[in-house]
Amino acid sequence: MTIGTVVLLPRADLPGDSAEDRDPTMERREIAADLLAHGIRVYVVPDAPASEGDDLRHATAHWVAHNAMTLTAAQPEKPIMLVAFGAAGQLLAALGFSQKASRRPVASYVVVDGSIPKPGAADWPDAPVTYIATPDAASSESARQAELRGWTVEQTDDVAVALRTVIADS
Repeated sequence: MTIGTVVLLPRADLPGDSAEDRDPTMERREIAADLLAHGIRVYVVPDAPASEGDDLRHATAHWVAHNAMTLTAAQPEKPIMLVAFGAAGQLLAALGFSQKASRRPVASYVVVDGSIPKPGAADWPDAPVTYIATPDAASSESARQAELRGWTVEQTDDVAVALRTVIADS
């Protein structure tokens, strides 16, 4: 399935997660600039306003709702590739279900150095999943779990190049 738009999702501030060392907001801008320079449509979802709740269920619902509403308003060209960084990776299944309900097909999912959704949802993933591991996360538990699930695992120090490879292979 050809990718219509690459959607770079914001960081998820989940209770109990340690803050990431890298600045994913700056990284998302750099990745978007690289992809745009190669003629790839990109939408960078703005960061979500601060969540008022401090429990995991509230933070998860807040992140998914923010991204679903933002994508509905933006109307990116379909199908989309959802790219999540860090803790946001574990929320891709929920966001994918929301996009399916909105009749916005997801062509593929990408997790960059992040946690991955727990197994168990009967119809997820509904599209190919790629795990991109930079040198800091190449030996992480999430990278090993992604490999065990049969997902593509790309080890790289240049996320934009890895995304272009995933797009070319789709």
